Amino acid sequence: MLRNLAILLMTLSLALIAPGCKSQKKGGRVSTVTPQATANAPSTSTRKEPPTLPAGAKAGPLDLSKIGPHDKTYAHESLGADEWAEVALMYQAKGQNGQALSTLNNALARYPGSAHLYAIRGALWLQLREYAKAVADLKKSLDLQEDPGVRVNYAEALRKFGRKQDALKNLDQALSEKPGFFPALFNRGVLRYQTGDKKGAIDDFSEAIKIDPKAAAPYFNRASILWQEGRKEAAIRDMAKFVELAPVGSWKDTGKTLLSTWREQVKDN
Repeated sequence: MLRNLAILLMTLSLALIAPGCKSQKKGGRVSTVTPQATANAPSTSTRKEPPTLPAGAKAGPLDLSKIGPHDKTYAHESLGADEWAEVALMYQAKGQNGQALSTLNNALARYPGSAHLYAIRGALWLQLREYAKAVADLKKSLDLQEDPGVRVNYAEALRKFGRKQDALKNLDQALSEKPGFFPALFNRGVLRYQTGDKKGAIDDFSEAIKIDPKAAAPYFNRASILWQEGRKEAAIRDMAKFVELAPVGSWKDTGKTLLSTWREQVKDN
């Protein structure tokens, strides 16, 4: 019997929550697999992206080495809100989160009505596990301008803050505004599973697979629930598909281990 199911979590790029996977083998022996950091989770593509950034937020062409308080070409005083955002995202991409936050604080002092800046700072707080601050900034961004991608991040911040039902409502809203939005479907599937709605979770993961059949993560989650529900052959098919699609890393290894264990159990029975 599979216990402590490992469930992947999709924000705008892939993250995960995993207490560990335990598979009961023949003879009562238990094999435990504990996945590593979130950076090793299988994503919908092989390209690595900064986690939890709002949709469309990408670093632009500004050269950080040329930006200074006295530089006539790139003086901070001349930057627009989007250019400040680009600078902050460059710092974030380099792992300089303190500089990114300082840049965003300065930008918001100058452009307090920018939903985009609040969305980026909220996403950064989410990444840094400052969930109360993430909730506040993402809520402010949504008050200024509705955006389904920001709402997915807001829902994730609420979930991390323990407000799962509020998170579900926000994912429902994101999907009403943008039907078929993959991150919202995936996250709602995870939340439905966590709140005991296994059928709803399977439905969301199945819909996510229809939208992007080459995304590995929904197969893993659906397989885990199907196995728990006793639908073993279907679970094995999904886990085999996950192993086929997932990039090399700890989650692919986890899938291989589970698949081997499940096949052994089915054969023994």
